[in-house]
Amino acid sequence: FLSAGYLKPHLIVPLTAMTQMRGLTNFISDIRRCQNKKDEKNRVLKELSNIRGKFAKGPKLDSYSRRKYTWKLLYIYILGYDIDIGHVEAMHLISAKTYTEKKTGYTVCSVMFNEKDELMTMITQSVKHDLNKESLEPVQCLALSMVANVGGRTMSDALWKDVCNLLTSGTSRSTVRKKASLCMLKLFRKAPENIEIEAVAAKVIAMVGDELGVATCAVQLLIGIVGHYYIRPPIPAILFEAVPKCIKLLQKLVSRGGARGQEEYYYYGTLCPWLQIKCLRLLQFFPAPKDMNDYKRLEESLRRILEQDKKGDRKKNKSNAKHAVLFESINLIIHYAQNEELMNRELLMKSASLLGRFVALKEASIRYMGLDTMARLAKVDGTLDKIKEQLTTIQYSLHKDLDISIRKRALDMLYVMCDETNAPKIIQELLVFMRSADYNIREELVLKIAILAEKFATDLRWYIDIILKLITVAGNYVSEDIWYRVIQIVTNTENLQKYAALTMFKALKSDTIHENGIKVAGYILGEFSDRIITEKTTGADIFKAMHRHFSTSSMPTQAILLSSYAKLANASPEHRHKIASILASYREHADIEIQQRACEYTALAESKDQELMETVFDFMPPFENDSAKLIKKVEDAEIKRTGVGANEGEAKDEDEDEEEDDEEEASEEEEDDDEDEEVEFRNQTAEEFKTIMTASSGYLLKHEVLQIGVKMMAGVSHDMKMKIFYGNKSSSDLEDLKAIVTTNPAWTIKLSPSEGFTVPGKKQESQFLLATAHRPFSKPPVMGLQFTFNGEVQRVKIKLPIFTTQFITSNDEMSGSDYLNKWKSLEKEAKTIVNCDPIDDMETFKKGIVKSLHCSEVDMTGIVSNPQNILCLCGMFEASRAGSGESIKLPFLARFQLKSEMFQVSVRSSVGAMNQDIIDCVKMMYSA
Repeated sequence: FLSAGYLKPHLIVPLTAMTQMRGLTNFISDIRRCQNKKDEKNRVLKELSNIRGKFAKGPKLDSYSRRKYTWKLLYIYILGYDIDIGHVEAMHLISAKTYTEKKTGYTVCSVMFNEKDELMTMITQSVKHDLNKESLEPVQCLALSMVANVGGRTMSDALWKDVCNLLTSGTSRSTVRKKASLCMLKLFRKAPENIEIEAVAAKVIAMVGDELGVATCAVQLLIGIVGHYYIRPPIPAILFEAVPKCIKLLQKLVSRGGARGQEEYYYYGTLCPWLQIKCLRLLQFFPAPKDMNDYKRLEESLRRILEQDKKGDRKKNKSNAKHAVLFESINLIIHYAQNEELMNRELLMKSASLLGRFVALKEASIRYMGLDTMARLAKVDGTLDKIKEQLTTIQYSLHKDLDISIRKRALDMLYVMCDETNAPKIIQELLVFMRSADYNIREELVLKIAILAEKFATDLRWYIDIILKLITVAGNYVSEDIWYRVIQIVTNTENLQKYAALTMFKALKSDTIHENGIKVAGYILGEFSDRIITEKTTGADIFKAMHRHFSTSSMPTQAILLSSYAKLANASPEHRHKIASILASYREHADIEIQQRACEYTALAESKDQELMETVFDFMPPFENDSAKLIKKVEDAEIKRTGVGANEGEAKDEDEDEEEDDEEEASEEEEDDDEDEEVEFRNQTAEEFKTIMTASSGYLLKHEVLQIGVKMMAGVSHDMKMKIFYGNKSSSDLEDLKAIVTTNPAWTIKLSPSEGFTVPGKKQESQFLLATAHRPFSKPPVMGLQFTFNGEVQRVKIKLPIFTTQFITSNDEMSGSDYLNKWKSLEKEAKTIVNCDPIDDMETFKKGIVKSLHCSEVDMTGIVSNPQNILCLCGMFEASRAGSGESIKLPFLARFQLKSEMFQVSVRSSVGAMNQDIIDCVKMMYSA
């Protein structure tokens, strides 16, 4: 550069410039010699104090010192400490004239700033000046690198033309054009509407034929641009000119001797594999080339790539490079075949043969990619027979592979290769696998079994049997959509109704039937009990079979059963009086839904109007066919995993809280004779909080003016729903009431409405709360309320009954011996002794624990010597990983040894921290 006149002597940076900063070197050495975190922190604080004093000198500080102290701040920032000084100095360094100062300023800003910093707007003009064509190329590269790292929409608006000029200029060197390409990609992603494609595309496409480094950056930029328009069609016509250029480049890369003189781009014998992959990926956005010469070049290149894998390579890096290119070429072949644009199906069959060999290899990464690609290939017409040859290998991967990600891909493979000829075998295989499958794969497995059973059922009775087995083996993972679909099919198929009713009646006689099975049985028997009522099977027998499960069922299931009782009373009038008396006993139930159903059904059952009964309890009309809903869930999961077909931008999950018809009264209407009397508001008491901890509804706060009631739905999933009622007992308004909940990485809490609202005098307002758990925790969130009452601002603090046990769901039914074996296999344990209030009725106390922890009770009769004083539970803590939304399920076991005024509780699981959190929650709920 110096000899060519590009750099002036004072802009040259010696290689030893950094090492000559003795103060920086000594500081780093001091940090490395620190024995512990406390010593390190003290040394950092001392240095920050020194730097703060130096920067206070302002312009008097020389350039060398300013750079040295700025580098020190960067090092401290990288160590993880918060930095509140030096930002302005870094910006001043960017505006300096020498390269060493600019390099320091740009490096620090690239690391310590982000695109949302307000300070970014203050350096935009300096960056724009450095991007000028008259600036030195090393300075241009610094500016381009910073913009590519932390540039946002603001910089995109101001700088895209300058970056475009550097990109399209014929005088820019390759180093500048490479950085300009990647910088333009960042700006395009931030504000695509700013970029004039016609001004950029032609030059970028021409760069594809340049030297390989420039071509790599150009193809990456084209992938970003074309990918944007691929999901927002149409793709501009000028971008189609990239296809022949890309094909010629690919042919040059895969042909022998096609890139002589560029040996530095070889990676373990493969010429620029990353560029080959980018070319193949770019071609997948376009249809097959119509020009026969281009098509033949591409076909020849694909054939060469497929033939490169005749012999396995022992060197892992060489093998990885070749396989990466190979898999991307197969993806391109699949893309053309799916669009019926592949002229030579020999390539397709060759791809299937190669994938069949890959799924049997020992190397896990190759096996994974083979299964993943084969699942896509199986969707191409004419390839399924070839793929079925690998059924045994795929089944082995499903059962025996140690890597769960490979087992998931094997499951995907069995799902797509299932058809009429092998459906019973594959479904049976999946049911067997269900018993040993990992917890985080079971939900997907259940969904796919249900879809396959319906899709390939030659006899719907077989479908009913499969779903019943599914509920028995993995009831907790059978979603509402699945058992809703069973009910739809039975309702819509008249000749299936008798068989379904008989099957579910027999299933109810088992003590191990899962609650989802009770729901299905309750609905079907309520609708179609008349189909099976005979002299041997009376209405009383059906009622007895259903009612024996009532007390152990959850409230939503109890509500379904009450509706079934009422329908049974209509179908079997001779038992109506007995059923009416049972319904009447639940008219004062704590749950408002059950209470309302009991009152209405009792009134109908006791009425003598048979015509009214028959009208109300007439058969349900046929449902609309909704089979596509389950299939869409599988497709959405696949899109989420691969990103294929996903829309750009943030996906907004809209959680719509179910509207409840009835609102619980949070306050009682009382007359306030002295309105002017001064009112003193208070926070929630410990007694109020303890009372609500073990209940599903009640009061969070009882005050002479403000009463706060709550109704909760917990123990269902990683989400907990809550409806909060604010009752104003005075005549004055509670104005601008705002609720703010403490934040914690362990949970996410959303309020609706989130803005302030007014509670009029003698009125009530409600607010919805949705809590999502991300990990176990024991400390409940605190909700702060602020409102204006009689012109004065008031503040109240409320503890919310949200903790780990609210996100526990019932686990699969477990026998006593299985429980004992599982207990012994778990090594991580937490236990404590809790002094509680006197236990009058041991069984009632046990039921209260089971209900408050949302667990399943394990029958230990015959396993332990005193089962009446032992309570064994199994449960599943469910959470959602923050950011990704990935489901987390952590099973655990608990054991209570009960005495008259105390009990010992022990919890075991694979996560030690969760054990202690559950223990802490139990202590909060039951300590005297």
